[in-house]
Amino acid sequence: MEQIAELRELVNSRDVPAVVATRARIVLWSGEGRRRKDVAELAGVS
Repeated sequence: MEQIAELRELVNSRDVPAVVATRARIVLWSGEGRRRKDVAELAGVS
């Protein structure tokens, strides 16, 4: 749970590069059980 909180902080921080926030979002969405295809679409990556 602590790691999830840290990832959420990264996502919401204005002090981290956008690429770091995107990667944190990808990890969180993957952890929710979303399919890789859906995660990629949400993140705007391939």
